[in-house]
Amino acid sequence: MFKLGIHPDAITFNALINGLCNEGKIKEAVELFNEMVKRGHEPNVISYNTIINGLFKSGNRNMAVHVFKKMEQNGCKPDVVTYNTIIDNLCKNRLVNDAMEFLSEMLDRGIPPNVVTYNSIVHGFCNLGQLNEATRLFKEMVGRDVMPDTVTFTILVDGLCKEGMVSEARCVFETMTEKGVEPNIYTYNALMDGYCLQRQMNEAKEVFEIMARQGCAPDVRSYNILINGFCKSRRMDEAKSLLAEMYHKALNPDTVTYSTLMQGLCQFGRPKDALNIFKEMCSYGLLPNLVTYSILLDGFCKHGHLDEALKLLKSMQEKKLEPNIVHHTILIEGMFIAGKLEVAKELFSKLFADGIRPPIRTYTVMIKGLLKEGLSDEAYDLFRKIENDGFLPNSCSYNVIIQGFLQNQDSSTAIRLIDEMVGKRFSADSSTVQMLLDLESQDEIISQFMRGSSQGRKIK
Repeated sequence: MFKLGIHPDAITFNALINGLCNEGKIKEAVELFNEMVKRGHEPNVISYNTIINGLFKSGNRNMAVHVFKKMEQNGCKPDVVTYNTIIDNLCKNRLVNDAMEFLSEMLDRGIPPNVVTYNSIVHGFCNLGQLNEATRLFKEMVGRDVMPDTVTFTILVDGLCKEGMVSEARCVFETMTEKGVEPNIYTYNALMDGYCLQRQMNEAKEVFEIMARQGCAPDVRSYNILINGFCKSRRMDEAKSLLAEMYHKALNPDTVTYSTLMQGLCQFGRPKDALNIFKEMCSYGLLPNLVTYSILLDGFCKHGHLDEALKLLKSMQEKKLEPNIVHHTILIEGMFIAGKLEVAKELFSKLFADGIRPPIRTYTVMIKGLLKEGLSDEAYDLFRKIENDGFLPNSCSYNVIIQGFLQNQDSSTAIRLIDEMVGKRFSADSSTVQMLLDLESQDEIISQFMRGSSQGRKIK
């Protein structure tokens, strides 16, 4: 442009800087910003807002704040958009306290915050689970005559629901409609999801019906939320009827819809029905993903259908979907459940031969399986191998091996491992504690240990 003798004005520079920022080319955007200054064009508030936002989006938070400070030094006053940009990005980075400082600065300088300002911070507090702060700010917002909009109410409804405060979320929803603020699909979905998480399916269905009556057409996500709720509540027939309803309403289910149903059926002990759903999904041209396969594989393995599990694994490979460590771990666990110890050990060894480093979860499955077969020495050696392979045992792996040794009546090793676990700042889980209490009257070593615990020796 410059070589052609074209001299862009501030508006053109701003448009170009914005385009570069949107494409993630922040280095070029900053260079163009500097070029703008060099050519005698004073950056205006739009220029600064654009570059500050671009710097935040590219992870250059400190540089963004530095540019904000330089902005004032160069005689350009920030506006509400400048502050909103900074506050929103800080909240997205979970730096809500920093965002609150900028809010205070706005107020001190007589720049009135608007609904966008408050929405960002309320959302930030909700994401941190600080619902009291979110509610307090909501009230402050109303007190300053800033009218909450659909986004504000939806953020609060969603935040309260995620913290299990569904009654409070319903109150916010009712207040919203009383004030004439129209809920949208996201509001209804958030409230439905809240009820589903609490297994209050009648209330969830009621919200679904209110939504339809109000002319807000349920989307695929709405159905997925309800289907998931019915599956978790073991009401599989109602979940399946919703799938049929989706097709009746010309709403195409997605991979999540089918995967959710499959998971519900597998957990309900109906892996064959889950396979039929899988086949139906494929017949409609939907491609199963790695999660779909892991759900079905887990269902087959947990209910002893190993032949089907192996067929499924082969089918994955034929479709050029490479099984990952999750699938291998499920299969190893399935072999232990079916009593196929040697096959499980072969599968585990094959991981190393194939250059796959199993995570702690896979080691823990192996340790649990070996202990179940009474192979305490092998389990102990494998537990020690975890550290040799560059990993650290976690709380779960400690509890699994301790429970196994207690079941195999090796209380001395179990107690030694408990001391080691506590020394690494892990705690005995409820199952381990219950086993110790159950064995206390029968085993002198455990009895002595528990007496020591009551005198200050820790297990939790």
